[in-house]
Amino acid sequence: MTVEWQHWEDLPPEKEEEIIDRLARAFVKRGLGLMGRMLLESGGPLTSMFAEFYMGIYGPFFDFLEVDEYVALLRNKRNLKKLVKRINELEDEKERAEKERKGKKAPKESAGPEPDEKAP
Repeated sequence: MTVEWQHWEDLPPEKEEEIIDRLARAFVKRGLGLMGRMLLESGGPLTSMFAEFYMGIYGPFFDFLEVDEYVALLRNKRNLKKLVKRINELEDEKERAEKERKGKKAPKESAGPEPDEKAP
């Protein structure tokens, strides 16, 4: 990208996807997928409104704190839906992987006492 992104502009689509994936992975990795979805879905319209408002007022400070891209991402309601969808996808993948892992580590059932053990 030859032109530098400015905080009052929308993020480039590839940057949006990268941040969405990074945020979703952070939520799922820490076991906060449900909380993240609840927060994003319940506050969707307000989240976008506050992101727009605060980006106008505190844009330079957000740039200094390096959170300006996240705020710009939340400014667009479409991105909130994408983030919730990505969290769902990652949680489903995690659940499938855990089921496969548990299926491979099925406990061995013994028919009787071990040969070294004496029966009572």
